[in-house]
Amino acid sequence: MIKKIQLNDEQWRTLLALLEAQARRCSTDVINVSGRLRSNGLVESDRKGRPFLTEQGLRRLSQGR
Repeated sequence: MIKKIQLNDEQWRTLLALLEAQARRCSTDVINVSGRLRSNGLVESDRKGRPFLTEQGLRRLSQGR
């Protein structure tokens, strides 16, 4: 069982925006990601500094709001 990290509305919307952008293969450059999402391993950056959802981030989204 994965610990369910409590997210505020902005953090939840950020994860959803990243998921949508990745599904549409759009740039994620304009999505502002909080340090908390990164420090909890939900979001990382690629070599060009673009944010993306990690497996843990995807699992957190599947847990629901």
